Amino acid sequence: MDNVVEHLRQAADALAAVDYAHLSNPEFRALVAAVQEHLDRVTVTHARMLRHGDDYSRSMGTGHRTMAAWLSRTAGASYGDTMSKVRLADTLARSAELDDAVASGDISPAVASVLAPTVTQPPAGADVAELVELVRGTDPATAKAVVEEWKEQHQTETPEQLEARRYTKRSLRFAEPVDGMITATLTLPTLAAREVQAAVSHIAGKPSEHDERTTGQRLADGLVQLCAAYAKGTISGGRERPTLLITAPLETLTQQADTPGRTLFGDPIPAHVVRRYAGSADTQHAITDTDGNVVALTTTQRLATDHQWRALVARDGGCRHPGCHIPAHWCDIDHLIPWEHGGPTTLDNLVLWCRHHHTLKHHPGTEISGNALNLHIRLPDGTTLPCPPRPLHKRFAVA
Repeated sequence: MDNVVEHLRQAADALAAVDYAHLSNPEFRALVAAVQEHLDRVTVTHARMLRHGDDYSRSMGTGHRTMAAWLSRTAGASYGDTMSKVRLADTLARSAELDDAVASGDISPAVASVLAPTVTQPPAGADVAELVELVRGTDPATAKAVVEEWKEQHQTETPEQLEARRYTKRSLRFAEPVDGMITATLTLPTLAAREVQAAVSHIAGKPSEHDERTTGQRLADGLVQLCAAYAKGTISGGRERPTLLITAPLETLTQQADTPGRTLFGDPIPAHVVRRYAGSADTQHAITDTDGNVVALTTTQRLATDHQWRALVARDGGCRHPGCHIPAHWCDIDHLIPWEHGGPTTLDNLVLWCRHHHTLKHHPGTEISGNALNLHIRLPDGTTLPCPPRPLHKRFAVA
């Protein structure tokens, strides 16, 4: 036992002594990847140890009920993080296929944690081993989308039954005050939650030039403003209504298919709900041709119009860089041919980039080729990557 602890300390000391400045880029990336691999292995081992400790009451005699509580108190570890590891160990114990995939490095502990609720409570008759195969080699964000679609495919309830069941789970809870602050937890069906989010964000307004508030602080202020206005009897009836954007294939709206719609955030919305909202919506925009491509919307202004923005969301879904999951509402609208160089503000010259990849596009040695429908980016190292449009229903679909 003493030898194991000493080896752990020596490994940590050796790693801390590495001079990163003298490593080449390939060496540095190889080191970072190796450290992540070992951290994943240690995380799983630590998770098993914590679960073993709880199973065999190893914390008894310390005054703590669980290993997580003991570790939090004695080592300053996060209680929530420690409990997450215990849940990870429970999940691995329930699925031999997942356990093997994590042990082989095909699935990271982070992805395994995404699977945890589904592995512990899978849909009736579904084979979890199938889900494990689908998420091999994915990142947590992709795995989350895969899990959601897999659950929908194995759902035995009708869409109407599923909507009704989820609706019964809605709640708003207020915890006890801690340090003069109260934490509120709001649980709503996805579309209702997005409506609340859109309304509160609209009331909060866009941050000004010198606004130092975080997004969370701004939304909290917006909610307080809304409640204060209601208390004063000054609610105007919502004449300046925020927009909730939902995209869906034309076949869904015409009841020829039941492909889910998607919100701006990528949330799947059942077809029957999309049709219900479309029937009561103040404004609908037809922005596809017979092949499902977004039609051209042109302006003589430099900035894209609201209609063009909605069309870009429907076509691109978010950042166009391959593998990037940044949603559309966090992206910049970019002219492929700059406006100042004569580039028009038309859909075939506009694309969505997240701020990072928008900046990357302008780095020395980076080149863009093609137009918005056939776009490629060539990186400084010579790698060329295709950046095809990824509409929301494709962006979040299982490959």
